[in-house]
Amino acid sequence: MKRIVLSMLVGMMALGAMAQGGKFIVQGWFLCEDESVKFQVVDCGYQLLYEETRAASAEMMELSFDLKDAALLIVVDGQEGYQRHHIVPAIPGDTVLFYMEGEPYYGLGGSQFYIDYDEAVQAIEPQALELFEQDAHSDRYLEVLNNYEEALLAYVKNHPDQEASAALLAIFGEDADIERGDAMLTERVHNSVVANLFKAKLAAVKERKLMMPQF
Repeated sequence: MKRIVLSMLVGMMALGAMAQGGKFIVQGWFLCEDESVKFQVVDCGYQLLYEETRAASAEMMELSFDLKDAALLIVVDGQEGYQRHHIVPAIPGDTVLFYMEGEPYYGLGGSQFYIDYDEAVQAIEPQALELFEQDAHSDRYLEVLNNYEEALLAYVKNHPDQEASAALLAIFGEDADIERGDAMLTERVHNSVVANLFKAKLAAVKERKLMMPQF
């Protein structure tokens, strides 16, 4: 009987996470080399939910979006032909603050989730940059890719109860990383709104595996 009650409670927690919504607030100073900065919010399937363009300004920008679930924010800035696309989780009820850390990078602040997420991204940045600069046909590519994936999973393993770990997997993880990382996250993180980004990615991975030929 206790197990049945506990299962019902866990189910209710999961449903509560899925139903939670609220305002997602974006603040910050942006690298306005062009005359404007574009903000796009897309859902887990990259369907556009909102799009807003703001004129360049030296003042701090602030805008908000009503979200029913976790989504992704894409910030597009820079001149035509040299545009930068910055992708971060968009979490209802949270505030993300962008601040210039040195071109072309932004640091993130605001709610605790974004402080943690910024730390997570910085933890894998050296390996991510090495992978980005590596020729996919080079002899070292697989070694560099493995180093990147191990760095990502090491962060998740060391921070299993941090919602930023679920977001890191959702945005930067390959299929194998998603499945391995799934077992590392705590139940609390699995039941968080942030984890809905990860769950969508995990579902897509499982669907691809079902479509693969069986021998």
